[in-house]
Amino acid sequence: MGVLDLVGYVKRGKNRKVVFLAIDKPLMPSEIMRKVYSKTSNTYFNLVSRALSELTEKKLIEVINPNEKTGRIYRKTKLGVEVEKKLI
Repeated sequence: MGVLDLVGYVKRGKNRKVVFLAIDKPLMPSEIMRKVYSKTSNTYFNLVSRALSELTEKKLIEVINPNEKTGRIYRKTKLGVEVEKKLI
């Protein structure tokens, strides 16, 4: 997938786009949830988790500490930063 294809992929998903743009520094899913939705509930946590999985699959973000089951920290990859520049 090219950079422009990935820009379209991020834009097509409302939650995907919001979560992707919220990652401006290394963050945990719970921090992203509070930053994006200003609420804490399982519904919002599930939306954030799904978006993180989709973005990780496309190599736009990565887990810094993959061996941890809880408290995983996510950041943008170099490809993710390129996509963000085109997205904004």
